[in-house]
This record gives sequence, C-alpha cells and structure tokens, in this order.
Amino acid sequence: MRIIVNAVGKEKRVAFLDGNQLVDLEIMRPSNEPQVSDIYLGTIVKIDQKLKTAFVNIGYKENAFIHLKDIPATKAVHEGLKLPVQVKREGSATKAALLTGIIELSQSALVYSYGSTFVAVSRKIPMPEKETIQQQIAPLLSEQEGVIVRSAAVDVSFVELEHMLIKARQEMQGIIANTKGANRKLYSATESIASILHKHPLATSDAEIICDDAECCQQLKAWFTNVTLFHEKGGIFSTYNLEVAINRLLRPTVFLSNGTSLVIEKTEAMWVIDINSGNFKGKSDHIASSVNLSTVSEIGRQMKLRNMSGLILIDFMSGMDKQQLATLRTRMEEMAALDQTTLRVEAISENGLMQLTRRKRQKSLLEEMHCICPVCEGTGFVASPQTLIYQMERELRGVFASDPSYVAVTVTMDVMDAFLDEIAFDGDIDWMIADDVKPFYRISQVEHYK
Repeated sequence: MRIIVNAVGKEKRVAFLDGNQLVDLEIMRPSNEPQVSDIYLGTIVKIDQKLKTAFVNIGYKENAFIHLKDIPATKAVHEGLKLPVQVKREGSATKAALLTGIIELSQSALVYSYGSTFVAVSRKIPMPEKETIQQQIAPLLSEQEGVIVRSAAVDVSFVELEHMLIKARQEMQGIIANTKGANRKLYSATESIASILHKHPLATSDAEIICDDAECCQQLKAWFTNVTLFHEKGGIFSTYNLEVAINRLLRPTVFLSNGTSLVIEKTEAMWVIDINSGNFKGKSDHIASSVNLSTVSEIGRQMKLRNMSGLILIDFMSGMDKQQLATLRTRMEEMAALDQTTLRVEAISENGLMQLTRRKRQKSLLEEMHCICPVCEGTGFVASPQTLIYQMERELRGVFASDPSYVAVTVTMDVMDAFLDEIAFDGDIDWMIADDVKPFYRISQVEHYK
C-alpha cells in the first residue's frame, strides 16, 4: 500500500493507492459547520413526542436534532435541558445535523463511551482473546461508561489498553467540567494527519508514505517507519495522477476496462447506479450475469471513494435466472462485508434492481466539493431556446400592447435565431447579443412616447 499525503495548504488530502489504483481518499477542510464527533454544549428547545426527537440549540445558526433514545437515561428530558452532545451525522442543505448524548472519544485501540454501560469487542479478534479482554476491561468501567475495543487491541498489552481508557476518561471529565455557560463547541474532533493514519486500517506498518510537508513528515515518522519527504517540482497529487482520479469521481460515468460502464447519480432521496453493457468484451453465454458480476468490485470502490450513503439503488442488467440473481447477491454481500462503513444488501428484484443502505456520517464527496449549479439550480437542465422563445413572445406581446416607442432585448444568439425563424412578430425590436453559454433573454429596455 502506498499512501500519498498532500499536507501543504489549508486543505489536507490523503490518498491510498493499491498499485496505481486509488482505493481510499480522505479530505480534511477547515470548517465552522458541525463535524462528525465534535462535542457541543446544547439546550433542548423543542420536543416532538410523535417523532421521538428533540431539537437542540448548539450555538450554531441552525438547530440540530437528537433522537430521545440517544439521551442518557440519567437525564430528565425537558425543554430547556442543557447537556453535552456529539455530532453523529453532519447536516446537509436539507437536513439538520444529527446528535447523540452518548459521547465517544477515540483512542488507537479502543473507543471510550460516556452515557451508556457496555463492553463491545471487534469481531476480528478471535474468541478466546475476545473473552479475555471483556473480562479484564469490564471491572475498570464505572456507571455510564462503555468501551468498544478495536481490532488493533490484539497488538497492544492490557496495560496499554488501561492507559488509553484512563486517558479518555480524564478527557471526558474535562469536557463535563466545562458544561456551563452559553451553547458552544466544547471539543473539536479535528485530528492531525498522523493520528488519522495511525487509526486507519489501510495504513499498515509496511505501508509506504510519501508526504509533501516536512513538519507532517516528522509527525508521521513517530508512528511509521517508511516515510519519505516529496521533493519533486509540481504538486504531489498531480505527480501521482491523483488530481485526474479525483475529478473522475465527480463525474457521473465510470468506464470499466471490459467495456462496461456505471452511471452514478444523486437525487434528493437516494443514489442511483445504472449498469450499461456498452462494448462488453467478455465471452459468455450469459452476458447479463457476466456484466453484472464484473461491476461488483468497482461499485464497492466507487461507493467508498464517493462516500455514498443512505439508500442506494442499483439497476443491474436484466435477464438473469434465480441462480444468477442469488450469485450476484452473494457477491454483493461479500463486497459489503469489506466496507468499513456499515453497508447492507436489503433486496433484489427479479429484473435485477438491487437496494442497498449505507450508513451516513459525513457529506458525500460530491456535496463536499460541489455546490448547487446557479444556472440549472441543481436540476442538471436549463430551459431550451424553444421554450424561451414562446415565453418571450408572450412577454413581448404584453409589452407592445402599451404601444412603446423603443424596445431592446438582450438575448443569446441561439434564442434570437430561433425566435426570428419560428415566431411571426411585427414589433420593432433592437436585439443585443449576449455572450453566454446558457440560453436566455431579457427585455432590457422599454421606452414610451412623451
């Protein structure tokens, strides 16, 4: 595994390469918006018993919300209640940030939880060691404390685990001691690149790390052995063709080497992936099944890199029998099991329409890097010249009904040509041509006789 770190500038980026293929991407931007794992002091301003939720003022311009079940049982829930809350899911243009009252603080081998009592151990730890860890760590926990033991705990001693628990507990006590005064941020989850990589499952001990910032390099060397400072001219991401790879992730169409393609689009309610056979080069008596199976690994890669979440609908090629449908579902479930984010295969229909759900915590890459188009207003479409000329005809007839002495219309060339070709209009118009990609017109001046 090769890890490329772009730490120069305010935006930090980390790319994980398996050979020459991008398999994971982390982008860290400074933001004033509530981020996942940030901790705030908030006040409940409204409770909705029907939805079992409450709206919380956290000192941000918009209220966040919390499910009542995520408020510790020790709290008597009422409007005006102040409590520390943690961001569970970032907000979006249409949804408020989701909070939880069960606070988690992360260490390299465990996650400390405050507000609920439990001990959970990673499934990747074999059963004999799992039971031992549970028996050792349970007596160390007080009321309202919980622990999630990560798979990395296999490589550390119990004494180190205990030190991590104590450190997280002290950090939590400091946060609780600060829960007075105005609603505000108590704790920022922003981490250094070194600490993020230290916890990342792909950043193994033998990984090659190349970084373009000397200070960041020194921090990385405290945890990793194979760290190199990038000295070449030009940007580090450009040198490794990563700028091109990231730009491709923002486009809807993904081309596969066997001639098939995926078309990935986001709607308000879901993500949609359409499978196209295109110029499929494989040889098979069952083209539909072969095409569909060939896309599974790339679908998993794209979901991870684009940070797709929520409801994901995949329109596979139809024409598969029951056995082929079962095989496709099994392959998708195997792919889902490799995802670090919770991903479930919910259903598949006889015509190959598959429904997935993927847990959402952060914005997708598309939401993070793009804003709504001011031209099409997020629809992906703009009014055609034909649509505009009929609108303009109606508007001009209203204008000329008042017997003006002078009318000027600013218009793009395609709209003017279509108007003159298709509309029979007797009014005297002074045309002004605008150099604009988007077809448009504007009645820019109307004068009347004095």
